[in-house]
Amino acid sequence: MLLPEKTLEAHDVFAGKLTMDDLETLIDFKTGRQKRIIYSDPDIYQLEMEKIFGRCWLFLAHDCQIGNPGDFIRTFMGEDEVLVVRQKDYSVKAFLNTCTHRGNRLCKADHGNKKSFVCNYHGWGFGSDGKLNGVPLEAEAYYNKLDKSKYGLIEVAQLACYKGLIFATFDKSAPSLEDYLGEMKWYLDIWLDAMPEGTELIGTAMKVELPINWKLPVENVSGDGYHLGWAHAGAMTVSSSSKLTDMEVGNTSVDNSAAVSVAGLNGHAVLAALDGKSGYAFYPDPEIAENYLGKNRENVIDRLGEYRGKNMWGSQINLTVFPNLQMLPGLNWFRVYHPKGPGKLEMWTWAMVDKEMPEGLKSMILNNVSRTFGPAGLFDNDDGDNLQAITEQSRGWRTKQMDIYTNMAIGGEHSRKELPGVVSNGLICEQNQRYIYRRWQEMMRANNWSGIPTYNSLEEARATEAG
Repeated sequence: MLLPEKTLEAHDVFAGKLTMDDLETLIDFKTGRQKRIIYSDPDIYQLEMEKIFGRCWLFLAHDCQIGNPGDFIRTFMGEDEVLVVRQKDYSVKAFLNTCTHRGNRLCKADHGNKKSFVCNYHGWGFGSDGKLNGVPLEAEAYYNKLDKSKYGLIEVAQLACYKGLIFATFDKSAPSLEDYLGEMKWYLDIWLDAMPEGTELIGTAMKVELPINWKLPVENVSGDGYHLGWAHAGAMTVSSSSKLTDMEVGNTSVDNSAAVSVAGLNGHAVLAALDGKSGYAFYPDPEIAENYLGKNRENVIDRLGEYRGKNMWGSQINLTVFPNLQMLPGLNWFRVYHPKGPGKLEMWTWAMVDKEMPEGLKSMILNNVSRTFGPAGLFDNDDGDNLQAITEQSRGWRTKQMDIYTNMAIGGEHSRKELPGVVSNGLICEQNQRYIYRRWQEMMRANNWSGIPTYNSLEEARATEAG
């Protein structure tokens, strides 16, 4: 039974008076109802920057991108620009990419290797460790009284690495990265820990600016198997091999050839087939990938266990780390969304591979990622058109007051002993979207981390809901 529409007092939001009552009306987890205004309102967006991007662990870089001392990459945490730098002792630090003198952007390069960073406005120079080392005319202009120890680069509150992926948070009270990921680590390891040498990014980041609210592509990839056969019908026809039928899209059985939707993981989400091979169905000739899977299957089973090694490694799996990181092993793309306002984002996409893959397979993967999910990719153009329209249709005075729904398969949630989290059968399901927006709402209304619940199972999720 759907709830009737409740008109949001939009004038309060626009006046900067977003209240706790307003936040409660935006999302209704039990019915899947959402207010469209969440995709367009600037006050909601600013609160997201504070409560979500200012608190969560955010992906910064892969180890392989900064392998040597002095290597750096320029990236974002929300709209804050950050430099991630490998130190002399091979540790990693991350700093705001802004000069502490007058606020200029310190480094314009996307990546490189530097012993120091010098501001091109007034020449202040900072070491790779963030310390202020040099100031022009220090004696003449500052009379040798400038305490340089007070003007070093601003460092992130916490930084940690999980199996090659470097994350950071601005919140010193945030839980550890291990606790933040929770049971999601079990799923991430299907890609990150399947092979002894781990993973690496290949090629360069493919960067696209889109007029889309950042939440829309996250929800789309996290759980929307519903759109595959419709929105991507043309792309699937021209991009896939005869193996496409092995994906069993829409299969709602629960045997090992089924597809499952797994959520309840503190905002993280998994959408997965369980056939051990469908991840490579969108390759024109998947034989080289099938040979790689066959050659290494037993070793992966030894590392990950029978269930993950047999049923999940090689399958089509969508992995979402809340709020803005997504990975698709098999299709082998790795993506982060950087918000640039309520109606704009930057989407960065890489190809990620096992280090031990043969060079021919790596080359095929890089070409296929560009062909399907690159700037001119067949699938991304389909999604971009639809998600741009949703963003635009959420700006009108009347339209933004309307409800939309992710109410598919409500009541079908259950547990499976093989799979951590809350499970619903089939790729055609909106469970994951509901749990992502539930986490979004929990973080938006909490004053600090102590007010944000943790749940990794169906029982914990239901207990939190009841509470």
